[in-house]
Amino acid sequence: MTADRLTLVSVVDHWFYLQEPTFVAAGQTYWIDRETSQLCVDRDGHRVTRHGRARYTAWMAR
Repeated sequence: MTADRLTLVSVVDHWFYLQEPTFVAAGQTYWIDRETSQLCVDRDGHRVTRHGRARYTAWMAR
């Protein structure tokens, strides 16, 4: 996902809930590394930062 404005990310794709929300600046790309359960953010200059642990939550729609 790419942030269109400064965003405080706490949930990604309705499945991953971060223990510590993280700011993502406009134009930066972010995703969950499913192997480590960490939020990755591609910062300026292709520097990737990793943040906290994400908790995977499954839910069923009725």
